[in-house]
Amino acid sequence: MKKICLFIFLSLFLLAFPGKSHAASSSSHLQLDGKDISVGKGVQIQEVKGNVLVPLRLIVEELGYSVNWESKSGTITIHKQNLNLSLQVNNPIASVNDHQMGLAVAPMLKGGTTYVPLRFVSEQTGIDVTWNNELKTVFLTTPPTSSGNSKSSHDNSATQAASDAKESARTAINQISFTNHQLTITVNGKVSPKVTTLTHADRIVVDIPGSQFSEEFLASQSFDNGGQGTFPVTDDPDVSQVRYSMFSTNPASVRIVVDLNNSTPFHVLNEDDGKVVIALDQESEESASTETVISTISVEPDISSNGHAQGIDVSHHNGNIDWQQVAAAGKTFAFIKATEGTKYQDNQFLVNVQGARDANILVGAYHFLNATTADGARQEAANFARAIDSAGGRLDLPPVMDYENNPKGLTPAQISEVAHAFLDEMEKLTGRQPIVYTGNVFASKFDPTFSMYKLWVARYSTTQKPTAVPAWNNWWAWQYSSTGSVPGIRGQVDLDEYNGTIDELRASLAGELD
Repeated sequence: MKKICLFIFLSLFLLAFPGKSHAASSSSHLQLDGKDISVGKGVQIQEVKGNVLVPLRLIVEELGYSVNWESKSGTITIHKQNLNLSLQVNNPIASVNDHQMGLAVAPMLKGGTTYVPLRFVSEQTGIDVTWNNELKTVFLTTPPTSSGNSKSSHDNSATQAASDAKESARTAINQISFTNHQLTITVNGKVSPKVTTLTHADRIVVDIPGSQFSEEFLASQSFDNGGQGTFPVTDDPDVSQVRYSMFSTNPASVRIVVDLNNSTPFHVLNEDDGKVVIALDQESEESASTETVISTISVEPDISSNGHAQGIDVSHHNGNIDWQQVAAAGKTFAFIKATEGTKYQDNQFLVNVQGARDANILVGAYHFLNATTADGARQEAANFARAIDSAGGRLDLPPVMDYENNPKGLTPAQISEVAHAFLDEMEKLTGRQPIVYTGNVFASKFDPTFSMYKLWVARYSTTQKPTAVPAWNNWWAWQYSSTGSVPGIRGQVDLDEYNGTIDELRASLAGELD
């Protein structure tokens, strides 16, 4: 038991602490049901970041699987009864019965031999695995088989059904972003994150038990050979990058690490509303305990007394909304998430648009931009325009480009190219000049050529207004909180303020229509 605990500890250590991990081979052994298996001369069990990889040939000869190897694509297909596994060399994403799943480490090709992660295969097939690090030996124990075809078939079906139920019960991680001094993790269910801090180097570690990456997330993000994804944070003085990985598949757990430039206090916001927020504390703000999940109450900004119109922005993460209550609470405009990427449309978009219209709230839509090329940006604009058309065409408020982070590390010139391509295409498709939404810090990435567009800017404070940046010296709308509370909406919601009265907003829109 002590050796197993040590192995688990070493695995945690290697993932949480920075540094490269290389494959290592040594004199190693395999035992299947008490019988030694010859690995073969020149072929050794590989260890990568605490994970054991074994030669594919052993699975074929000793474990009774049907295996297909496609050398051109580097794809390994493993089949047995109702189980189909598909793995690819250097790809940390595997397919289990057509469902994608992250691997702790990708399959590898070394010396003409293909190595696959034994633990992943064993977890999916029910084989019990024990690794003795001192003896460098993997002990495999096959599950007992039942006599009688009828009972065996029943057991297989029950096992598969239980596996499918367990898979569907996992919470999916849909998006990870860092902006406005906070990490935001969007999920499709309730989670209880475990948040810890580590030093030398400083970092915040967020473990989310019972979770996995959604298929949309896996398709849109890149992972290295070790199964880890990374995006730099270039617009925050306290953070250098964010890393994420499928830390464990059994039990399922996603790990997200925020690499800090220095020790920074933070607090955790988790209202079971589809968002987990790790908010780094500003010096001017009161710090909260890092061990407590807290709730916050909405506070209107000091400048609301001058009659500025108040609004909200929402997505499917806000659930079913009572728009009549929202209107009664004094919210006069709303931006609703429509799309993201080239294909995704928010499943609450049309319902929210109709609900806001019925409550006489001015309605607009926004698109979360993921593109890294001008062509990709134009394709995303087309997706956004299609969604607007599906809602009846022209909405009250202009369409919004939500461009707030830079996970692929684009240069300022590339950011400008992507943004201009999206904005130009949207204006061409809708006949309206879009609005730019971004964070106050990220807004500095936009050069003065964007000054022709209205700015909707996020800066979470009840007193500190957004500051001037190269492209803009004033703001059209201000998102001043991501943790507001509004009647008719369960959980936290983003709060916004228009830089003028509701009558002035309506007048500006009437002028635009003319």
